[in-house]
Amino acid sequence: MGMVMTEYSPDEPMDARDRTLLARLGRVVRTVDPVPDGLADRALFAITLDGLESELVELVRLQTPEPALRGEETVTARTVTFTADPCTVMITLSPGAGGIRVDGWIAPAVRCDVALFRPDGEIRTESDDEGCFVLEDVPTGPASLVLRRSDGTGPAVSTPVIEL
Repeated sequence: MGMVMTEYSPDEPMDARDRTLLARLGRVVRTVDPVPDGLADRALFAITLDGLESELVELVRLQTPEPALRGEETVTARTVTFTADPCTVMITLSPGAGGIRVDGWIAPAVRCDVALFRPDGEIRTESDDEGCFVLEDVPTGPASLVLRRSDGTGPAVSTPVIEL
C-alpha cells in the first residue's frame, strides 16, 4: 500500500488530518527521545536564577579530601570556593541529620541575606557580622547560592549551579 503525498500549504488552516499526523509524530518522538525526568523542573530553576539579576561568581576550587580520590574511605566533607569582584564565598558541604549541611564564609566579612535556590524552592538564612552562615538539612541535588548585602548596598551575587 503506497503513501499518498499531498501538497502542504502553510496558508491553509489545521485540519483533522494534520492533528492525526502530529499525534503520530509525537508518539514517535516520545518513544525514540523521551523527555528526561525532572527536565521541566530544572528548566524552571534555571529561568528563576537567570531572573535574579545578580553578578555570577566563578567557581574557583572544588576540594575533595585525598582519600576520597583513591576510594579508600567515604567522603565526609568537601569544600567549594567561588570568587568574583565583590566577594569570595567558600562553602563546606558535609552530611547532616536530614540532608546536607552547608557551612559558608563570605569575604570580605559582611552581613548578607543568603538564599539557596533549588528546583523545588529556596532556603534562606543570614550571615553574621563575620560573614559566616549555616544551612542545615538541605536535600541533595542542584543548587545555587544568591547573596545580597543586608544593608542593600552593592549588587547581589550568585554562584553557578552545583550538585549538593
